[in-house]
Amino acid sequence: MIDVSIIIVNYNTKKLTLDCLSSIKRQTNNIEYEIIVVDNNSNDGSQEAISKEYPEITLIINKANNGFGKANNQGIKIAKGKYIFFAKFRYDSFK
Repeated sequence: MIDVSIIIVNYNTKKLTLDCLSSIKRQTNNIEYEIIVVDNNSNDGSQEAISKEYPEITLIINKANNGFGKANNQGIKIAKGKYIFFAKFRYDSFK
């Protein structure tokens, strides 16, 4: 059974998303989890990089930027975890 579903919404934040995924993989132990990334039509190579570096995660690719809330709802619809964790970061927070 999956304990937690981690949902990450990405829009042109390739480096931050890859760093987040790396941190989750390194730091999350002793629980069963899944990662769902919802990409809101990024054009910075995010989709390709995530697919290549983390083929085991679920990647939803939107054809438009549907917004943060709708993208999270897409992730929730397919999540299998007992709990949902929303990973949120803002690009301008890391400048």
